[in-house]
Amino acid sequence: MSENERIEWNRGLCLNGGYAPDSDMGWEQFGGEDREMTMWDVVLDMLLAARGKVGALASGDARACQITWLTNHLLLEQTWKEMSQTLTEANFSSIQEILEAVPPKWLADSAASACMLCNVRFHPIMCSRHHCRFCGGLYCNECSKGRSLLPPKFRKENPERVCDVCCVRLESVQSHLMDQVSRAAQSPTNDLTDLSTLRSWLNFPWGQSMEYEIYKAANTIRGYDKVGSLTPEKSIPDAILKQAKGLAILSIAKVGMMVTYNVGTGIVVARREDGSWSPPSAISSFGIGWGAQVGGEVTDFIIVLRTNEAVRMFGGNVHFSIGAGLSAAVGIVGRAAGADLRAGDGGCAACYTYSCSKGAFVGCSLEGNMVATRMQENRRFYGKPSINTSEILLGSLPRPPAAAVLYRALSELFKKAGI
Repeated sequence: MSENERIEWNRGLCLNGGYAPDSDMGWEQFGGEDREMTMWDVVLDMLLAARGKVGALASGDARACQITWLTNHLLLEQTWKEMSQTLTEANFSSIQEILEAVPPKWLADSAASACMLCNVRFHPIMCSRHHCRFCGGLYCNECSKGRSLLPPKFRKENPERVCDVCCVRLESVQSHLMDQVSRAAQSPTNDLTDLSTLRSWLNFPWGQSMEYEIYKAANTIRGYDKVGSLTPEKSIPDAILKQAKGLAILSIAKVGMMVTYNVGTGIVVARREDGSWSPPSAISSFGIGWGAQVGGEVTDFIIVLRTNEAVRMFGGNVHFSIGAGLSAAVGIVGRAAGADLRAGDGGCAACYTYSCSKGAFVGCSLEGNMVATRMQENRRFYGKPSINTSEILLGSLPRPPAAAVLYRALSELFKKAGI
């Protein structure tokens, strides 16, 4: 690395959250030996690590090893807490300076053979190298576990990998960035659910993003509402809607003969005491059915959560449902209503299910499904790695602007029901 490049890197670290002391850092300390690591070095490191553990077990010193590991872990945790407190008190730069930071120039992989925080040598299997997205330095996995939203000039909407030092510095601006750069804070671009856009003709069962799940849910509600206006006997009864504490809206593909398999995704929203709606939480469904049935169909489901227990059930990590149903879908017409029993780590409750099917399928069956929360998608959408479903559905999290099309559809549905 030339002298000019070193000066530029030091300047980038100071601006973008890295640690750059006044004295010469001496990049040679990160470079280690000049020779290239060979495959024999990789295997040898793994054998030495395994031999140490096997030797400790053979000598009956497992308890001592456990105590040593626990002691080292506690010391590392205490050191981390002290470092966090020190960095917070030092206040290296103002919040405004962090928010105005620009993307750094990443350090080349060849510039460091060891982690720039713990100085552990990089290894392709046991200790891989990672770039901090905020300061551009090279760190091991243990020193770069944090995920944080980055300032606006980075143009990143999802939480990105950062080193421990930058994670502490960025913590003070995360709430601000959630309101500014997260995906939940953006206005929706796909907000048309009429026949003028091809997207509204069919809901694909598996949505890759929360934005598409929100669009699917709004499209399902408006489609069901239109048919209910033409044929009131097929609409959701007003009495059921008035009792609703929440709604789960999914699109599921089902195919098979005698034994059927189904998969799909959707969202769940809770109705608050003041009549407003909570932010959406992403869910997925996998299931199997058995009975006198044949064909394939794509079905849009609206599950009415009648009680707070049902909402808490969907607020868990996973739950199961079982129920019997009769299905008949020919072309794009096919509607059904049913009830099922659901139970999971969030509790158990009975729910009403309304569906609209598209395809060619006929039969009756006993269905079993597993519904799981898509925690990773929730974290990416809201920009908060520690967020959970209860915080979304039952907490005070504000309604995201990205779900505006969904709230309009819900408002129209309940307004027609006189609610």
